[in-house]
Amino acid sequence: MPRILFTGSNWYGSNARSCADSLRRLGCDVLDIDESVYFPPLLSLPGKIGVRLVRDRLVAEFNQTVLDTAAHYPHDVFLAFKGTYLLPETLRAIRQSGVSLYNYYPDTSAFSHGKWLPRSLPEYDCVFYTKPFWYADVAKRIPLKDGCFVPHGYDPMLHRSFPLNSRDLADYSCDVSLIATYMPHKEQVVADLARLRPQLDLRIWGNRWSEHCKEPALQRCVQGFALHGERYARAMCATRINLAIMGGKVEGASSGDFTTNRTYTIPASGSFMLHERNDEVLGLYREGVEIECFDSAKELAEKIDYYLAHPEERRQIALAGHLRCVPAYSYDRRMADVLRWHNEHRATGAAQGR
Repeated sequence: MPRILFTGSNWYGSNARSCADSLRRLGCDVLDIDESVYFPPLLSLPGKIGVRLVRDRLVAEFNQTVLDTAAHYPHDVFLAFKGTYLLPETLRAIRQSGVSLYNYYPDTSAFSHGKWLPRSLPEYDCVFYTKPFWYADVAKRIPLKDGCFVPHGYDPMLHRSFPLNSRDLADYSCDVSLIATYMPHKEQVVADLARLRPQLDLRIWGNRWSEHCKEPALQRCVQGFALHGERYARAMCATRINLAIMGGKVEGASSGDFTTNRTYTIPASGSFMLHERNDEVLGLYREGVEIECFDSAKELAEKIDYYLAHPEERRQIALAGHLRCVPAYSYDRRMADVLRWHNEHRATGAAQGR
């Protein structure tokens, strides 16, 4: 198994940390550099302004740390999770030692996360992207060496069925929840639902809802904070119906999400998922058997009414969805796909004298 130098935000419950841990379970020697030490996920406006004023200096220090670590940690693979702040000259310097450079990219757009990413993406030997439309979108604007579709997944150590105690039930129990970062499309969907079912026991957790949500119908539902790690999994387990609402389209992307992390973490936790209907999710799960889906606020409200009134059907669908998801859609499997690509193309490159 290769030695891997890994960069990404390493806070508990982050997808980057889940991927690094999966690589370790697969037998890799992984040294990770925590990006969030240099670029903390600040939410307040003064904090964001303060970081913006010194961002160029932070980027320089972060890249120097990557170079210093790479020089003292002989490795075979450099893998960046998203890699927002990596400079192309940093990647070119690492490449000089014969290291394979990869990026696992989790978002819909490569052009809405700062000025450095579009400059650095052409340096990677392969970008493993999570959205089917991503590679074509990006290749129209910048050159890429190669790409491979590797979807999101779940973390088997975090996203699982938890026994709930009385405090968990007091903190998280509800009929319907949405656990997701704020986006206007998500607000519109749940606001329409709240207007149709004003008495619904609905709770919303996630970043930026308190600052951005303006819908009066949702004010009582917004909890005002995000859930991470085991708290996220416990809340899914305590919710009777978990909503999977996708994000809208952002600059540089031809589409919004069709699937995201929630598409996998909800069934992995043994919980019931009500997902926006699209072809991608229907290629993963059987509607009405392993998950349920909706197109409109009216259909969403009607499905919620039905499944709250039929708990045994809800339980059977949640169980079937769990069996479909686990272990097939784990990050362990996703990272195994990355390693497989590396081994196959490293062998091809060696045979061709590269």
